[in-house]
Amino acid sequence: MPESATIRRPWWMRLLRNPWAWIVLAMILLSVGLLYAQYLQLHADVEVERDGRKGVIPGITMRSFTLAAHYAWPTAAVWSLVFIWLDRFRTQHMAMWFTAFAWGAAVATSISLVVNTWMAGMLSVQGGYDPSGGAGPAIYSAPFVEETCKVTVLFLFAVFMRNRLTSMLQTVSLAGLSAIGFAFVENIIYYARADNYARITVQAGDPTQAVRQLVLLRGVLTSFGHPLFTSMAGIGLAIGLRSRSRLVRILAPVTGFLGAVIGHMAFNGISSVVPSKDLKVYWFVALGIVASLVIFLIVRLLREGSMVRNRLADYVVMGWLEPRDPTVVGSLARRWWITVVATSHGFATWWATLAFLRTATELAYLRDAVTRGTADATQDREVALVDRLRDLRPVAITESKGARPVAPHLPGWWPWRRGRAGRMPAFAPPGPGSRPAVSWVPPRP
Repeated sequence: MPESATIRRPWWMRLLRNPWAWIVLAMILLSVGLLYAQYLQLHADVEVERDGRKGVIPGITMRSFTLAAHYAWPTAAVWSLVFIWLDRFRTQHMAMWFTAFAWGAAVATSISLVVNTWMAGMLSVQGGYDPSGGAGPAIYSAPFVEETCKVTVLFLFAVFMRNRLTSMLQTVSLAGLSAIGFAFVENIIYYARADNYARITVQAGDPTQAVRQLVLLRGVLTSFGHPLFTSMAGIGLAIGLRSRSRLVRILAPVTGFLGAVIGHMAFNGISSVVPSKDLKVYWFVALGIVASLVIFLIVRLLREGSMVRNRLADYVVMGWLEPRDPTVVGSLARRWWITVVATSHGFATWWATLAFLRTATELAYLRDAVTRGTADATQDREVALVDRLRDLRPVAITESKGARPVAPHLPGWWPWRRGRAGRMPAFAPPGPGSRPAVSWVPPRP
């Protein structure tokens, strides 16, 4: 066998050798264990004593948790799709998205639940079994604890996978997914508490109405809170990773984290202190901040496309890429179209097209790092990426101009195909003097 020939291992062997498979498995097991521990803590009855009288606060029932999850998942799904869509150029794979979401949903909430309760006890907050529900911990301790827990997964990615975090859109996407996971579990806890309290307290009124009011407040009107705060830390981390200055590499992530904490602190403080009838003005101010962040990220998205085109143009000049590659890879509309066309050609073509776009984008970001002076000795990596593009080109859809989807290939047992085949005219050999329908290129000598 020639030395250049490679043996392609079976899919299960490649899966076992992939470290992300084990990371995802570990995150699943860890998430299940931590969420079950939270359930046991919140489900257990708690003995309390007030004014010398002892009593028992019933734990949250599984019925309340089930109802709360039913109301909480739409918010998490919508925001998750938004942040996944934001990561359009150097798209991360599903394992990183899942890890960020699971970290926020299980690890961050579990640590925050323990630390916030402990901090509330240290602050001697009165008010029953859940001392973390007071205004003091919500303003002074919870923002630091929760933002630290949510952002930790970003810094772990930056430490162990620095070469993959090269775009602000990536860090904001991962930060948003971690925040959405945190908000998802937190909303379940809040909705379940409201439902459970309304069911055991006659004065609370209709349990369904109480939960729906809370869903409108937390799941709709203020659902941008956690993603907004943690995105600030993601922006600071991206600035630090792409800077040559050692001082900026330290100060930018710290500044982003402090911005997240201060924003979270202001949000909790206003919600806890300001009367409900006066919150509308602050809500519109918060919407203005969210709109500013959205505009900023859209501008960054357009600039990322321009950067990809400019950096890939360097390889066109060197003769390593085709002239149309920068135009296709640097345009979101063209990337989307060739992906749709590749889908109609089958799984192999679709997968090769995605790999081609991801590899070309990685090559552009690698070139950008070289021009910024944040990476050196990249020749071997550049050659490997160019060779990878050359191998994918015959299989992938790499040109958007003139690309059209093809009709699906139906199996032989499909009724419509059998009927269509029965109506096709029979083949008849060409008569004398007639020209063949297809002309074949003669073989090379």
